[in-house]
Amino acid sequence: MSKGSVFVSGACTTLLLAVIIGCTPHADPASPSGASNEEPKQSAASATSATSTQHAQQSKEELVLSFYKDSSLNDEAKVRHMTDHLAGIHWGKMNEISEHQSMEIIEYLYKQRALIPSESFPNVIKGTAGLDGALTEEYDNLMEDLFTRDKTTMIRALADMDKTNRVQGIGGIGYALSYRDPKEVKKEIQQWQAGQQLTTAEKDVIRALFAKLDNPY
Repeated sequence: MSKGSVFVSGACTTLLLAVIIGCTPHADPASPSGASNEEPKQSAASATSATSTQHAQQSKEELVLSFYKDSSLNDEAKVRHMTDHLAGIHWGKMNEISEHQSMEIIEYLYKQRALIPSESFPNVIKGTAGLDGALTEEYDNLMEDLFTRDKTTMIRALADMDKTNRVQGIGGIGYALSYRDPKEVKKEIQQWQAGQQLTTAEKDVIRALFAKLDNPY
């Protein structure tokens, strides 16, 4: 091979390498691995998951207490969150973790009772465990007021309860109603009942309520 051929061949090889190197993509140092756009989404998802896990690990009493103390919530949001978690709460345990704030919390719910949504009525009925003395009286007043406000929803909720919660709920409402004239209360319920199409279970609730009015103790 002549020297000219060798020179041309070498020049072509050099040119080819330059083209190959120039076309090779380089990583953008500002975007390592191209993953920077995904990090905020992953962080938000992690934060949501952590919050859900934290709530799942808290007891009913801890959740209700935390919402009650949350100053960032207005009364409507606070009451809704609190009543979302009333079912199964034990007020004796609440006293232990809250430095005896059970009465204060029940009184708050009573004062804000107009804000309790109807879908939370079953939770209120199921939230009577651990009540005694003055706590019972205040909680009975709360259930009685909800009953007076919306008999349809409250009686339906009682009819759908398991026996223990149904008996407890009827007992509390009947006791609180007994402070009024029982005859007038029965008349009021009968007038309401006349315009309703009630199930057998709902009629049983009314009969049990009338019996409680006759013998509240």
